[in-house]
Amino acid sequence: MSTGPRTAEEFKGASRWWRTKIFTEIIPSGDGVSDLLDLLSQRAESPYFIIDSALKPQKPFERLFAQPDRYEFDASASEPRTADADKAVSILRSRKKPPDAIIGAGGGGTMDLAKAVSICLVNPCSSAEYQGYGLDMVRGPDIWVLPTLSGTGAEVTPIAVLRGPEKKLGINNNHTAPSVAVIDPGLSAKARKFNRFYTMMDCFFHHYEITKSSTSDPAAVEDSRDGLVIARELLTCGLTDFDTDRAARSAVASVLGGSSSIGGRVGVSHAISYGLSNSSPTLPHSVAVTISMLACGDIYPDGGWDDTVKFLEINGMPRPSAREYGIDETHIELMTKTALGMEKLWLSHFGPDWRRTVTHDFVEDIYKRIVAA
Repeated sequence: MSTGPRTAEEFKGASRWWRTKIFTEIIPSGDGVSDLLDLLSQRAESPYFIIDSALKPQKPFERLFAQPDRYEFDASASEPRTADADKAVSILRSRKKPPDAIIGAGGGGTMDLAKAVSICLVNPCSSAEYQGYGLDMVRGPDIWVLPTLSGTGAEVTPIAVLRGPEKKLGINNNHTAPSVAVIDPGLSAKARKFNRFYTMMDCFFHHYEITKSSTSDPAAVEDSRDGLVIARELLTCGLTDFDTDRAARSAVASVLGGSSSIGGRVGVSHAISYGLSNSSPTLPHSVAVTISMLACGDIYPDGGWDDTVKFLEINGMPRPSAREYGIDETHIELMTKTALGMEKLWLSHFGPDWRRTVTHDFVEDIYKRIVAA
């Protein structure tokens, strides 16, 4: 087992710590913004920046917000929607000179928006029509990312998850993988405890469910086992205060989460989470998966549920509730329909005969427990 660099200093000089083949050039950094802009000056003539607007008050990001060609995305208001992608694409299509690089600076949602804008810019339909797998699309401008939170794995995955008018689903295409990821763990220094904690919870769930999957390839499972060790280590020691070495470990776990997602598949709590997210635009994905896992103790009795409860207690976080995000009994039928459509995730956990277990009543009962909690 190799779990990568252990300190911020080791991280800056780190090389490959993952097994799965990824499409992204990883650049570990101790000065992410400078390294990003220096590299762009050498490799791109017309970069376009998509930046989380919440970063604006933070001094390290001043040079990004000084870029004239940028789109500011309010990631705190909602996860990226197909309408956000279409709006940015419309702006870029009205320009005389198209960009040759799209840069996403922020958390997983902002990086996913940058991926979606890049590929949709050169394909004719609206982004909602590309939500799904294996669709015939051409490659757009190079995608660069600068993560400011660690855990989602979005910095390496060929997936751009969007909330659409009918469903929350990713554009799943090799052309949506970032070309370059400049990763500076120190850029998460001003992140709220809530964001640090739940993003690492998301990382934990990715790793945990892939290790339980029946459809993931061996390299992905090995990456997830390594990532699971790190995620448990971080969530057990507590993430209340920022620490540079823990931030570096979080970045290592995040890349492993992304690499394992390329050859691996998550399972039940993610399938359930999509129904929740589709019913509440203000519910973050990481919180939705946590709520889902808390209702899946009978499905994941060997660590998933127990660890979730333990991590919440250690970090002084209350158990999240679906009702806090406006979800109640009236949403159960729609959520059930949405979750039943996540066939690949049910197959991942239950295998080829998953339909014998995953009936309408089975899924509905999970949502009833969630709403009642």
